[in-house]
Amino acid sequence: MPNDLSTQLLEAKERLHRLNKAERRREELLKRTNNQERLIIQYELQLEKEEADVEKLTKLSLTNLFHIILRSKEEQLELERQEALAAALKLQEEKQRLLSTQEDLRLLGDELVRYQGADREYNRLLAAKEAALRVASSHASELIAIDDQIADQTIQLKEVQEALTAGNRVIAALEDASGSLEKAENWGMWDTWGGGGLISTSIKHEHVDNAKQHIQNANHLLHNFRDELDDLNQTINIHIDISSSLKMADYWFDGLITDWIVQGRIENSQQQTLDAIGNIRPVLRELQGKQASGQAALEALQTKRQTWIEMTNLE
Repeated sequence: MPNDLSTQLLEAKERLHRLNKAERRREELLKRTNNQERLIIQYELQLEKEEADVEKLTKLSLTNLFHIILRSKEEQLELERQEALAAALKLQEEKQRLLSTQEDLRLLGDELVRYQGADREYNRLLAAKEAALRVASSHASELIAIDDQIADQTIQLKEVQEALTAGNRVIAALEDASGSLEKAENWGMWDTWGGGGLISTSIKHEHVDNAKQHIQNANHLLHNFRDELDDLNQTINIHIDISSSLKMADYWFDGLITDWIVQGRIENSQQQTLDAIGNIRPVLRELQGKQASGQAALEALQTKRQTWIEMTNLE
């Protein structure tokens, strides 16, 4: 039995696995794209409604007169503007998520092209190897079984490594977010107790914006991490968010109570981020254990194969 045929078959089996995995990932991304497009439509309708509410309050009408009598028209208008801005921010964020998903689909399309025909090639090589083994040895079925075990173990080990890589990327993004939130907390304390003013408020929100970007990135990376864990029959359900209205409060309202509220929300986001890190780390430790045991199992199978070849006589 030619060794190159065995090598080609093992490579073809891995390519077939990659093709099947890419096709499953494409289905998941298509579902995600559909959901994101529906959300964008909802947010666009919500934004139109909020903008219409703002426009109504800027015109003189019986409704405006009612607001003027029972409540400050400017106060009501400010609230409507907050809601409109919140809707606009949600719409912008969801559009960005959609762009990221579409880019993932584009890259996945390249991968599908790369593995196109892997199923046909695998079946062809499998038939060729079987034919060669029929005339090579009566014990050849043992070698086929060992090769299959090696191929399966190699694929499993690569899946574990890919999950580890995806998880470490999530951790890195969350740690970056935690660092930015810590800086925002420090500036928030100065804002609350030291009377920092507009400059400290601006610096604080710059760190909040950085944290928000890191968290959005982490949430995106979490999708990939979940996909990799699904391939290993493991699940993880984590989502972190920073409300769009976090920035609004400081700029549109003054006073110690408002500073307390904003500071509390920063601290809450920091706690959520740290909790997420704490939830992911045990999963990574488990994956590291699987990687070590999987590598040992692979080496044992490779030794078994070599010994079998050395000790088995052709008939």
